[in-house]
Amino acid sequence: MFTSISWTNYIVVIILLLAIYYILIGICFYSRDFQQFLTVRRKGKIRSSGDEIVDDIPLNNPDDPFKQIESDLSFSDSSFAQTSDDTFEDIERLILRLKEAIADAGTKQYIKQEFFLLLQLILKEYPHLKDSPFQSTINELIISECGKYGSIAISEEEVVMLWNTVV
Repeated sequence: MFTSISWTNYIVVIILLLAIYYILIGICFYSRDFQQFLTVRRKGKIRSSGDEIVDDIPLNNPDDPFKQIESDLSFSDSSFAQTSDDTFEDIERLILRLKEAIADAGTKQYIKQEFFLLLQLILKEYPHLKDSPFQSTINELIISECGKYGSIAISEEEVVMLWNTVV
């Protein structure tokens, strides 16, 4: 019955079927990641707020704040459903500004009071993010970035006090 099918033909058919299967799985589950990868690679650089250009952001960074935000929120949350694209753009700008400020403070050895003033000024530009579902993730980002540079240790209570100064 199967004497007319050679082993070579069988292996070629199996390889083609596996390739089609994995391409379909990739399209179904990873199309957004693939599009983001192509967009970042095509542009080469990502613009932050203003005219400054930021180098490529690594896509598989475990400390990526965007992945933390996505994992912390469920899609069934009504506040998430009401979040606009402008809010996400503001969050991206805030995260970039915080990372730059914390890195700068780490290299320039700011004292704690100067560092707190800097963070207060940055957070005051985004008062609509206070008491939002994203505030806890932004707090964790601030604490982790400060821990990464190690020059200024900051606690959760101190970050909450910084947010309390935002009007």
